[in-house]
Amino acid sequence: MEKLTLPINTEPEEIELDLISFKINPDIEVAEPIPILSITQDGYDIPILTEENLSLIFGPAKSRKSTLIKSICQAVFKGSNEKMKSNYWRNEIAVIDTEQDRYRCWRMTKTLKYLTGKNVNYYSMVGTKKELKRILVEKHLSEHPNCGLLILDNIVHFIRDFNSVEESADLTEWLLSIKATFNVHILMILHENASGGVIKPRGHLGTNLMNLCETIIKIQKDENDKSQSIISAFLTRGKDFNDFVITQDGQGTPYLSDLKIYNKKKY
Repeated sequence: MEKLTLPINTEPEEIELDLISFKINPDIEVAEPIPILSITQDGYDIPILTEENLSLIFGPAKSRKSTLIKSICQAVFKGSNEKMKSNYWRNEIAVIDTEQDRYRCWRMTKTLKYLTGKNVNYYSMVGTKKELKRILVEKHLSEHPNCGLLILDNIVHFIRDFNSVEESADLTEWLLSIKATFNVHILMILHENASGGVIKPRGHLGTNLMNLCETIIKIQKDENDKSQSIISAFLTRGKDFNDFVITQDGQGTPYLSDLKIYNKKKY
């Protein structure tokens, strides 16, 4: 079955649609999504990021989300680290940073090059209008067909109001469109809401993304040891992975390790 993909920003009435292109035939096998990144656990690999899908990392401010991004890039570029594994051939990575200033973005790229020996396509888009951000993302993906992983840090800056039902729906529709058009995995970063005892990704946007993402990762500083953060499988479509911890040294190098039993706490 030939895959039909609408051009970005094209209204359905502008092209002729063939309904049969959307129909799933149970007699024609569909390949399982190709893993981009897996968690190594007990001698086997648990896929957490797969081709043409969405995923989300969320947590409070200063919980080491950027350190986790470094670890993910390290594993995808080099093939593995202490807890992660990747053998994905389309291993170009793009990071769209909408929060940090240019100096901190530069420091991030220097650390990533030190860790992997490769250059990440890292863009600082602080203050850029949301419409222009989308155009620039599409431009990068169209010019880099080997970009298999797109990281949007922070996805909330792609809309004006993260509690707007209309804006959140429009953004998620765009995300679904570009992941299919460019066959790319989109990993998003978002802060958390913590109200009424409920912890979840921020706003109505976070609620939308919870329904769409194949993997949602929670990161939070360890109450027993503030020098490290706990990484948890908040929601997954497949098998959950065990909690583990991340820390970094003075040079910004990330380290991953198992969570000690006496520290373990349900988040």
